[in-house]
Amino acid sequence: MLNNIEAERVRKRLSQDELAKKMGISLKTYYNWINEETDIPSSALIKFAKLFKTDIDYLLENSKNFMGDNFMGDN
Repeated sequence: MLNNIEAERVRKRLSQDELAKKMGISLKTYYNWINEETDIPSSALIKFAKLFKTDIDYLLENSKNFMGDNFMGDN
């Protein structure tokens, strides 16, 4: 789970639905991204970072896709 995106959402006092609307996506898409069912497009990561006034590395910290064994093509 992408805990830092969720933490920033809570800090901004936004519901998941409100954040999804601000991002221009469906709530289902948001759930899939946060639960790492599907990858977040880089354009959306940039939009999250701007909205939360933070950087992408922080938002992805501890993500299985960011910290996993296969990150950056490592085998």
